[in-house]
Amino acid sequence: MTDQDFTQLKYWFDLFIKGLIGVVVSIVGMDYRAVKNSLKDLEVTKYHLSMQVEILKAETVTVKERLERIEKKLDKALEK
Repeated sequence: MTDQDFTQLKYWFDLFIKGLIGVVVSIVGMDYRAVKNSLKDLEVTKYHLSMQVEILKAETVTVKERLERIEKKLDKALEK
């Protein structure tokens, strides 16, 4: 091998390594974006579910209070 062949081989090997690094970085970047978007979707879903739970809790308390009032009225009616 001559010195020029070695330089060309080194040059192509260097390009190959840089290209490989670029591909790996691209794949990791795409995976990171996908995970980030999934986490954002999960946060939004969690927020919506939390709000629904809070609404259901408030409605349950309201229904419970109404039932207690009905029970008191029935007790009064039965006492007469």
